[in-house]
Amino acid sequence: MAVDLNLVAEDMFEMVKKDHGVKKYKPSDLFKAMVKKYTSEELSKKDCKAAIRILIDSERLVYTYFNGSWVELPGMEGAARAAEDAKNKIV
Repeated sequence: MAVDLNLVAEDMFEMVKKDHGVKKYKPSDLFKAMVKKYTSEELSKKDCKAAIRILIDSERLVYTYFNGSWVELPGMEGAARAAEDAKNKIV
């Protein structure tokens, strides 16, 4: 049975989003979690890589390289952060 890669990508995104600022994920951590979750559908490592590629290409997640390779939510730059803070009224 073929696995919908967009569904796998969404699950990966939610996993990273849930732990944002608390935990960083290596791509292999995401592979293991998704293979475990989709055991009955026989999800492969190649499918997981494709799902991460969907997220990276759509700029929902980014690779960061500091003491290893990590997959994280993209950070906000200065002006974008100031606009977001003003919108949320954070001083």
